[in-house]
Amino acid sequence: MNPGEIEILLVEDDPRFAQRIKRNLESEGFIIDWVERGDLAIEKIRAKAYHLLLTDIKMPGSSGIDLLEAVKIRPGFDPDLPVVMLTSIDSVETAVQSMRLGAADYIKKDAGRDEVIQRLHKVLGEARIHRENLDLKARISAGAISEGLVALSPAMAGLMSEIRELAPTPVTILIQGETGVGKEVIAREIHSLSGKPTDHWVAINCAALPEDDKFQSEVFGHERGAFTGASERKRGQFEQAENGTLFLDEVGELSLDSQAKLLRVLETGEFSRMGGTQTLQLKARILLATNKDLRREVQEGRFRNDLFFRISIAPITIPPLRRRHEDIEPLSRLLMQDYSRRYGKQPRQFSKAALERLQAYSWPGNVRELRNVVESLLVRGKTGEVGPDELRLEGPSQGGAAVVVQLPEQGMSLDEIERMAVEQALEKAGYNQSAAARLLQISPDRLAGRVKKFGLMRSNEGG
Repeated sequence: MNPGEIEILLVEDDPRFAQRIKRNLESEGFIIDWVERGDLAIEKIRAKAYHLLLTDIKMPGSSGIDLLEAVKIRPGFDPDLPVVMLTSIDSVETAVQSMRLGAADYIKKDAGRDEVIQRLHKVLGEARIHRENLDLKARISAGAISEGLVALSPAMAGLMSEIRELAPTPVTILIQGETGVGKEVIAREIHSLSGKPTDHWVAINCAALPEDDKFQSEVFGHERGAFTGASERKRGQFEQAENGTLFLDEVGELSLDSQAKLLRVLETGEFSRMGGTQTLQLKARILLATNKDLRREVQEGRFRNDLFFRISIAPITIPPLRRRHEDIEPLSRLLMQDYSRRYGKQPRQFSKAALERLQAYSWPGNVRELRNVVESLLVRGKTGEVGPDELRLEGPSQGGAAVVVQLPEQGMSLDEIERMAVEQALEKAGYNQSAAARLLQISPDRLAGRVKKFGLMRSNEGG
């Protein structure tokens, strides 16, 4: 908030001192109302919503302490109105007492202009963060925000309504959406609303398990001696998620063989460990996620038609962040609070211009990109209000050169096109896989699977 939008009530019985401090604060752009007595201040506060109360401690009639207690305790007043006490040298002890009663700060009357303005800005900033926290808590209580999930936009509110209907049922749910929209966050929300939130939660990234044997070993488990290196029995993720939730992320990356085995488990509710003969019962609820158009993948022969229909009983689609305009501001503030706790730093406020820029941006990387932007604002060491120029928004329209694949006249297979795109991205990124993944707008795990599939690891990366 700009100083020109901030209204302060000054309560001071010394007209000469009051005029001096009023001039100083107005020169900063603050809007100042001045009264000489506490009873007049009470009338002003009842009639108008101020951003801050700046009051002398020693005044004839009701003192500044009396005024502070009235604002903080009496019904009909805003107890969150920040109150700053003005004190002379001989009333410092009383000023300290006022802090115990709820004053935000006290300032000595002989303090210079710059110190007064700096401390008022600090109090106003802390008050704004406090109000934003109260607003977020109210929205959490109302069900619009939960554990990092913001659903104030119509698109997300509709999705959350769907989730609340499906979560208590055992139905398999397919979660669809672009990279970075928060598919795992939604999956965890379904788990928490399932009625069994304390039961096991197990997540698997299918893109990190491109080989059939590795996928089957991780998910089904294996017996001792099932393959070279299997020196002991291993319980798979189906078993580990017993009575809980198993989340299969990027299910569109599974091979056709692994898809067939997954389909059998979903249809029969039974599975066996690799190399074993014992039939085990599936007791976990299955959630799946993909950023692919699986219907098109079926048409292209890369995804089984029968598996697609089996997991599409209850599909849900997460809207991209660019369609969630109402969620961007509260989500940015919530992320700021989260990262400030993680790094042990004071949360920063977003200026009006910064929020407007966040809302105008297209967010090609969705919520994941917003997380990175907010985290960067804290770790770079700056303090104070976030300005629009600090925002590192580097979507495709602003970023580096695009990855371009030249299609020869005789054509080429989709695998060949994909390999060329991955190769070009790696070269452009200097073989930094995180940077290459950003160029391709896919997750690092998915890129790692492609690098291994196409044998594109350099000699010193073979492991």
